[in-house]
Amino acid sequence: MAKLKILVWESSTPSGEPEVEVTIPSYLAKWAPRMMRMMPREAREEVWGTDVDWDDFNLDELMREAIDQGESELLEVKSRDSYVRIFIEE
Repeated sequence: MAKLKILVWESSTPSGEPEVEVTIPSYLAKWAPRMMRMMPREAREEVWGTDVDWDDFNLDELMREAIDQGESELLEVKSRDSYVRIFIEE
């Protein structure tokens, strides 16, 4: 079963264990937008900005399309103070 993984490091390069690790089984992907709202506002805004409409975000469809296309890496964000990696783990 595929899983969506979100890893967050509090440095600009990933080294050691991430400070935050989120694993979402594929059967829960349709609920992920609601779960993402539970992240601290500052962390959400740093990664996605302030204008993301979570009601329009269909993670289940995104994961299915990525798997169909043979992709596993969905998003990588590097900033001065953090590094975020979002991928599909099978």
